Amino acid sequence: MKISGTTRLLGILGYPVAHSLSPRMQNAAFEAMGLDICYVPLEVAPDNLADATLGLRAMNFMGANVTIPHKVPIASLVDRLEDTAAMTGAVNTIVNENGVLTGHNTDATGFIRSLEEITSLDYSSESALIAGAGGAARSVATALATKGINSLAIVNRSSSRASEIQKLLARNFPDLRVEIRDTETPNEDLVETSKIVVNATSVGMEGDLKMPPLAVDKVTKDHVVCDIVYTQSQETPFLVAARGKGATTLGGLGMLLHQGAAAIHLWTGIEPPIDVMRLAIEPKRTDNPQDPQETSADRRDISK
Repeated sequence: MKISGTTRLLGILGYPVAHSLSPRMQNAAFEAMGLDICYVPLEVAPDNLADATLGLRAMNFMGANVTIPHKVPIASLVDRLEDTAAMTGAVNTIVNENGVLTGHNTDATGFIRSLEEITSLDYSSESALIAGAGGAARSVATALATKGINSLAIVNRSSSRASEIQKLLARNFPDLRVEIRDTETPNEDLVETSKIVVNATSVGMEGDLKMPPLAVDKVTKDHVVCDIVYTQSQETPFLVAARGKGATTLGGLGMLLHQGAAAIHLWTGIEPPIDVMRLAIEPKRTDNPQDPQETSADRRDISK
């Protein structure tokens, strides 16, 4: 990559952010597209988020991606929200147009595109279960509601945060039946009756990966099980357990790929090379059985 006085800047705001695969993926796309753009990681502590958002405008960044824990709070710091971002109350992409910062949400699009790569669904006759109530959970819930999902359940440690998503959905999808539960309440019945089961928590961000608060033993071959946390190997204990039950499984790299491609289109107006982006982040395999495929340092963020 050649940096010059005409190079335009993009980045990803997060805390932490050093682990993100987005710089690798987005810079590969810009190089293949022949664009003089550089995408960098921007670690921003929560207390500095407002200043960092102003800094995007002051330094004439083209925009930025946003990852945890900033997706929800940054929605109140940008100048405008496009429809999906306003609907979810979460922003994962910012576009700077002549100093006006517009918040977008491409996570919703990314989730659906990755889901439909692996399966065909009649959304109107299916139910879904989501673990988590953060920005990624809001995006997944809104995406499924937009596709016409029959009913939705949300399991979260804090039922009050889950209630916020329930209220958002009620405003935009008044006919959608939404049930919420805290993690202290058994959820076996919800797993059994939900075709789509999604872990949208940050379980696995640090240390050893653990299981989300879902009754995976109730998963069957008829389920589609998704884990938004992505790893280099595309494996998490949750997905391994679900696959052992015969379920169709989806790791987080697909959502990462497609939300990133949608973001590039927003910034440039050009469709990016999906195959190049996929190659930049696909799991690296080895023929040496003594060479570990993944360590705790390889475990990744939600959707970025």
